[in-house]
Amino acid sequence: MYKSPADKAASQEALKFFDWAFKNGKNLALELDYVPLPDSLTDQIRAKVWNQIAK
Repeated sequence: MYKSPADKAASQEALKFFDWAFKNGKNLALELDYVPLPDSLTDQIRAKVWNQIAK
């Protein structure tokens, strides 16, 4: 994700997808033999990364 995306609406849709994946993807990750991200990490991503992306 760019800090200043050319298509801000598309970037917001991507963030909505990541938010959904963070909230709902843990079981899917386990089913695929992946390690789900811990809540503490996804919270940090939301707080430290997402607020840097222009809306």
